[in-house]
Amino acid sequence: MSLLRTEASEHVTTLVISNAQQRNALSNTLLHEFIDAVISAEARAARALIIRAEAGVTTWSAGHDISELPSDGTDPLTWSNPLEELFRTIRRMPFPVIAAVEGGVWGGACDLVLTCDLVVAMRTASFAITPAKLGVPYNTAGVAHFVSGLPLNVAKEMFFTANPLTAEQMAAFGVVNRLVSSETELTSEATVLANRIASLAPLSIGAIKAEMTALTDASPLTSSTFEHLTSRRNAAWRSDDYLEGIAAFKERRTPTFIGK
Repeated sequence: MSLLRTEASEHVTTLVISNAQQRNALSNTLLHEFIDAVISAEARAARALIIRAEAGVTTWSAGHDISELPSDGTDPLTWSNPLEELFRTIRRMPFPVIAAVEGGVWGGACDLVLTCDLVVAMRTASFAITPAKLGVPYNTAGVAHFVSGLPLNVAKEMFFTANPLTAEQMAAFGVVNRLVSSETELTSEATVLANRIASLAPLSIGAIKAEMTALTDASPLTSSTFEHLTSRRNAAWRSDDYLEGIAAFKERRTPTFIGK
């Protein structure tokens, strides 16, 4: 059974995450479906793409599927990870991608929203990046998405506290382009934006998007800096705190972290 539904018109494609029972968690299966669907939209010469959840959900996406995280100390958030592959696929597409957000957006799903080019959100939506609640050392490329998309002090607060920000706060910080008050408005506003984009010159938009993507990519890391970051992240993956965070999540209790 597909976890992602595709709705395509002449120039606009909508991808609907359809796994509410699992809170639309970004499992490897869903991520591979996502990548294929985005590439298929390019093959259909789409001029705009909308990513959304089914109407009425309380969670747009709970982020990375926790059950698929490793327990052997290995790092799953490498360059070849399907979540990172999805982000790169979205960034290299010649058409703008619009996130239409209803409900809570957690963890890697928050990263996904930031990777999209435009965001329409209901005022009741909320956004949180939560690796510190699980003992997960978020990857450098993902942190760069937040640092480039938000004021640095806001990105730090999101990572260091794991507290959610409201859609209105995210709009004030420039992440959300349009705030709406109902699901009907969400659909309408996202569709209006997509159709407006689709009505303009796709080669021009594609070139400008490519320029913006290049200009906002993180600066190259030196080998010594990369090795330092990698060693710190590996230490976190192999820590007792990581195992405690995952165990507490599964047992639905508050984790006790000891810093080791």
